[in-house]
Amino acid sequence: MNASTPRIHVRLALVALAALALNVGAPAAAEARRPTKTVPTEQVERAELRASLQEPLVEVDAPQVMRPRTFRWQQEELFYSVRVNDAEAMRAGLRTGELRRHQGRQYVPLSGTAQSRGFFHAVYPLHDRANTYLDPTTMRPLRTEKHFEERGQTRVYNVDYRHPGFEARVERLREDRSMRFRATIPDTTHDMLTWLYELRGQGELNVGDAFEFYIYDGWLLSRLDVDVVAREDILTPLGWFHTYRLDFARHIMDAEHGGVDDEAGEVAAPAVSLRESSRHTGSLWLSRDANFIPVRVTINTPLGAGEAVLIHYKPGTGA
Repeated sequence: MNASTPRIHVRLALVALAALALNVGAPAAAEARRPTKTVPTEQVERAELRASLQEPLVEVDAPQVMRPRTFRWQQEELFYSVRVNDAEAMRAGLRTGELRRHQGRQYVPLSGTAQSRGFFHAVYPLHDRANTYLDPTTMRPLRTEKHFEERGQTRVYNVDYRHPGFEARVERLREDRSMRFRATIPDTTHDMLTWLYELRGQGELNVGDAFEFYIYDGWLLSRLDVDVVAREDILTPLGWFHTYRLDFARHIMDAEHGGVDDEAGEVAAPAVSLRESSRHTGSLWLSRDANFIPVRVTINTPLGAGEAVLIHYKPGTGA
């Protein structure tokens, strides 16, 4: 083993933990599987967001009218200590803004942050931020903006989601380079944050329930398989919580454009296939109450098990 190997392993662990902290470690048909029991919050009025709130620019049938859900997590705050091998690697936070409206369409701004600390900051300093604009009716993203500062390098990913057209419009920025392109996605696709709210909005869970979420982050399409495996009581810095334990596995997927059905005049759903199985595995603990608080998350890393534990919680205004 050469001298650089431990440093490489620390880097890989921190990248995985940053994903965990921003709820990416979550993450083949194009439709999500339902449960087996049947299922910078401030600067949002920008030109890109306004464009994302317009009708899709593809010729598709009008989406089915859905009854608005009750979004109970407005102005919620969650802060976590993220540890690997019992040493704190970073602090992470997730904030939810107020329900807003633009041209008759509702959205909720979400903001996630992750920043390295201590020894890990000295080895691989990072400060990652993510802003997402969520449709509270579908719980899916309208737009996501990610800003990564890692070891002196900056990367930006902006993604606009056009679910009825099975399309994501991506902008990548890195130093003096930029790239724009369109990616094919299932029409149920989430981003790194919104899948968690879809899960929290399912209602009472039962052991044996299973969920499937597609996640696209501007780079890879993932499928997150989530299974409810137990009811457990766990101790955190905030005290004891009655929880559901959910085990998850993230798989890397490929999506092939479905083209246009000439007879129906509709955009066809993409063909989705497995590229790489179980890129990440771990567990998530949600509180067994109406808020379904993400109390603890673990994920396997090259250095061992990474863990994010809740250290501060402010309930949402609808709680």
